[in-house]
Amino acid sequence: MKLLLLFSTVILMAGCNQGVSGDQEAKDNAEEWADAYFNCDYMDAKEYVTQESQKWLEFAASNTTEQDMKLLQEAGGAHVTVGEVFDEANDTMRLVTLTVTNYLKPVALGKAPELEKEGTFKVAVVKRADGWQVRMEGLPRSEKQSRD
Repeated sequence: MKLLLLFSTVILMAGCNQGVSGDQEAKDNAEEWADAYFNCDYMDAKEYVTQESQKWLEFAASNTTEQDMKLLQEAGGAHVTVGEVFDEANDTMRLVTLTVTNYLKPVALGKAPELEKEGTFKVAVVKRADGWQVRMEGLPRSEKQSRD
């Protein structure tokens, strides 16, 4: 009986630890993706997204100009802070909250680039055979409302 109780406890603890490490891996990958994406390093960002998300990176890259890159570089680049991680009630998806400062604000084509001081983004991270990957369903949009 004691052996059965010990065995059950070990299995339960292993399951709990797996969830925590999964959360950490999802969080780390979301942060690595965001650091690359918001600093316009789309080749590096590609390493952290699902196959079907790559088209959004290609779209972003095709709309990024040298003027955008210069403005971002002069400002010292974008900075990412990871907030909460939500498990979305299943084992294969996490929603990671990111705060990004000093990033390029989306503007209409032909308009001068602008920096945004801060934005809050929720990023879906899904478990795939290769590990946790960001799933982009479009270009990221800040959930923080402008004070204008």
